[in-house]
Amino acid sequence: MRGSLERPRRLRRLTVVGGLAAALALGAVSATAGVVQAQGLPGQALTAGTSTTTSALLPDYDNEIVTRFDSANSVEHIRHLAVNIGPRLNGTPQEREGAEYIGGILESYGFKVSYQTWGPVSTKRVAKVTSPNADLPGGPNWQMAASTSGKFTGDNGVEGQVVDAKTGQSAADFPSDTEGKIVLVDYSTTASVRNTAVANAVSRGAIAVILAYPTGNSAPPSFTLTTPQPNLPVIGGGSAHSAWIRGLLAKGPLTLRIATNEYVNPMGTNVLAVRHAVGDPTGTKAPIVMVGAHIDSVLGAPGAHDDASGNGVSLEIARVLGKYPLDKELRIAGFGGEEGGLLGAREYVKTLTAEEKARFVGEWQMDMVGTPYEPARLWALTPNGQSNFVVEEAYKAADRVGFEGLRNCRLGQSDHQAFYDAGIPASLFIWLDYRPPAVCGSSGGSYVTEPEYHRPTDTMDNISPERLQITLDVVGGAVAHNALNAVKVSAVSDGGQPLAGAPVRADCGDGERNVGMTGTDGRLDAVFPHATCDFTVVVDGATVVERGVSISGDRELEVTVDLTKPTISLTKPADGAVFTLGAAEIVSYRCDDNLSGVAACTGTVPDGGALDTSTVGFHEFAVNATDKAGNSADQKVTYQVVYPWRAYFPETMDGKAGSAVPIKFSLGGDRGTGVIAPGYPASRQVTCDTGEATGAAAPTATPGNSKLSYGGGQYNYVWKTEKSWSGTCRKFELKLDDGSSHFTTIRLK
Repeated sequence: MRGSLERPRRLRRLTVVGGLAAALALGAVSATAGVVQAQGLPGQALTAGTSTTTSALLPDYDNEIVTRFDSANSVEHIRHLAVNIGPRLNGTPQEREGAEYIGGILESYGFKVSYQTWGPVSTKRVAKVTSPNADLPGGPNWQMAASTSGKFTGDNGVEGQVVDAKTGQSAADFPSDTEGKIVLVDYSTTASVRNTAVANAVSRGAIAVILAYPTGNSAPPSFTLTTPQPNLPVIGGGSAHSAWIRGLLAKGPLTLRIATNEYVNPMGTNVLAVRHAVGDPTGTKAPIVMVGAHIDSVLGAPGAHDDASGNGVSLEIARVLGKYPLDKELRIAGFGGEEGGLLGAREYVKTLTAEEKARFVGEWQMDMVGTPYEPARLWALTPNGQSNFVVEEAYKAADRVGFEGLRNCRLGQSDHQAFYDAGIPASLFIWLDYRPPAVCGSSGGSYVTEPEYHRPTDTMDNISPERLQITLDVVGGAVAHNALNAVKVSAVSDGGQPLAGAPVRADCGDGERNVGMTGTDGRLDAVFPHATCDFTVVVDGATVVERGVSISGDRELEVTVDLTKPTISLTKPADGAVFTLGAAEIVSYRCDDNLSGVAACTGTVPDGGALDTSTVGFHEFAVNATDKAGNSADQKVTYQVVYPWRAYFPETMDGKAGSAVPIKFSLGGDRGTGVIAPGYPASRQVTCDTGEATGAAAPTATPGNSKLSYGGGQYNYVWKTEKSWSGTCRKFELKLDDGSSHFTTIRLK
């Protein structure tokens, strides 16, 4: 990020909620013309409806993608840019080398890569400092300012041991063996002091002079000398370089190699990677989702945080999203010259046609997205201080991963400004100690950068993997969500009512996944890659499957769930029907689904089968109907099986009180003597003319005087009456264990 430097002030410690970190590797991938086939991923080569056997549902695509982001990969890209390449000043070969590294990685992810050369930019005078015998703190490739007052050596440079001449103002400052050595002296802001130090070093046979700030936290200075020194390189180093060199010298001899170059009106470099939409291989119509970061750093700074971190995150986003077939065009850019005034981004935007600009969904610009500096927090900043589509999508992504620390306000000063000026929704995402105004708008707030900002100490120590992961979860999650297809699923009943709380699942050829649950309006918003999917909605046990749904671009899908229960027509047995023991009775029933006309019908015995009449008593007959949607209905009836009864006594007969009255009957055979129900026979007094009861029923049997016997094909129950019943009528009830009751009225004399 470009901007002025303020001295940092410490704020209270901020609590940061971490995002989802994972290192889930994806399967092997082959990509051709936007069609991806991958193990465990949706693709055109997969058959709709097929799935792998899993013990649990896969997550929705939002969660799956965020889980696959791994900040460890981002750290390695940052390390290559900041350490292996080092400072990447605009217009230098290192900026180009950074662009080519980024481009090579993106090509390996299946992107089509191009380089945009633009300029010229201002002349750059730089010194590359390396060591053949020491591990240089902050990285093996130091960069300092090459003074025009010294010699430009070209890439060959000079090599020698280093001696410390302190201020270089007197002979006592110089070691006796200075000749042929590289001399380190303190940089002074006073021109005459600088001139004296260099002149003294030259007079003592130095082959190169380094003037480095002795204190503070300063960047390498550019300067001129009153007396030019055309025979040796004279370079300016930052205060970190001074401390590092003196620390190494304290341990023993130090050899450095210094190569100074003047790049006159060099050209800047952008790298652009494009992954065309599946149905738009030439890139003329699909919506565009873009991620940007800047390649260059300032003079002398390895730029680990500013902005190798942005490129590290964008490359990880590209790695994961590059595995999915998309119906939106995905662009990943590394812009040169951001530090010089957003030069590369502005040059790129100039190439966009009006038609291209209209296709942009948004541009997510990352700049300084991983510092461990404690007061910093994650901001989404726009040039006008207002939220926009890109910002709002980042908030939604933060909500999905449970990160509550995102804030938005106003700031330009990075490459998002070029897109904003072109009318494209864009935002800068940055970890920064930003001080917002009371109201974000036309006037912005202030900010304090971390101490390493634009300094040689912007090294790997200035990188937080945890904050990189949060950035991936939030920014990467927003980019992924918008690169996928938006699918609106509506679940309605067969009566046309929205179904709230309905679980939705989908199988796009890689296993069934949990898409989510419909809201109160019966709708669910989800995202999918280019795929053919089977959707399943379940409500109250009813299931509907929409097979072979083609998802190619944003779309709406309405799923009608059959909630009408099937009907059961049970003709026989009827509820309460009575059948004789052992009778041959055939059951009859059918089931109907009111929508499809077909329902599975299961009864106690199959339709047309024999009813069970093998035992007496009350029996339950049940039928269950289940339709294709999973709706079910049950119907139960009770029927009775009784003995083949025949009575050998009239409905009314005469008897003598105190005498035995024989009750004879047949049950179609010997059923044993336990056929009478417990508590029976029973009798009660009734009126002789109407038969109405005048007293409570009482058991008739008393031990030893009433009993049941069987013989000659019939039963005989000897009922011993009471003398006290003389002149009354009693109703006799014989209840059997089959549930049947039989009566006679006896007039007792």
